Amino acid sequence: MNPRDLELTLAAARAAGPCPPGGEAAWSERVRAQAVHLYTLADSVGLELQRLDAAKQFTATLLTVRVEATSTRGLLVVRNTSGELEHLRTDRGDTDAGRAMIERARTLVGHRLRVYRLNEQMASNAKLQVRTVVHLTDFGPDTDPVHEHGAKENVLAAAEGDKESARRAWLEAGLPETGSVTVRRLAEALALLSSADTE
Repeated sequence: MNPRDLELTLAAARAAGPCPPGGEAAWSERVRAQAVHLYTLADSVGLELQRLDAAKQFTATLLTVRVEATSTRGLLVVRNTSGELEHLRTDRGDTDAGRAMIERARTLVGHRLRVYRLNEQMASNAKLQVRTVVHLTDFGPDTDPVHEHGAKENVLAAAEGDKESARRAWLEAGLPETGSVTVRRLAEALALLSSADTE
């Protein structure tokens, strides 16, 4: 037996707990199943760590999260430290990792984050790349005010240049005509644009 297999078996035996008298067969099966689970878990963790090693890191504030119906991927809009919007995608929402990332991102709207992002080839077109978020580290709510000019530029960018849609979202979110706005209020305006996209 090689050292790795022995370590896995010992870890699985510890996880299974003591073998009850007369229950050797059932206990052995629990240990075997646990060892296989630990092996496959280590394999998937290793792949995730490789993705993290390859990821670009940057700080940004998460403004919106929605799910794309066709791919089930989460679509995230973040505001980077230059004040510009970036669009990121999660893994597919019909996978455990993708679903977990979407749910986590929804709890982090309005927070400043350390974003780990990969540029990955699209399955449907190998010549195109998408920005995929592989991890988010939470630094807490972003309490810095957003200058009026930058906020309006962000809403207009999120509206893809449609000035009327941007103006309507700004007013519906109750944002002031002049003066800085909070990140949370800016996120509300962008969420109104996102909900209009899915109607």
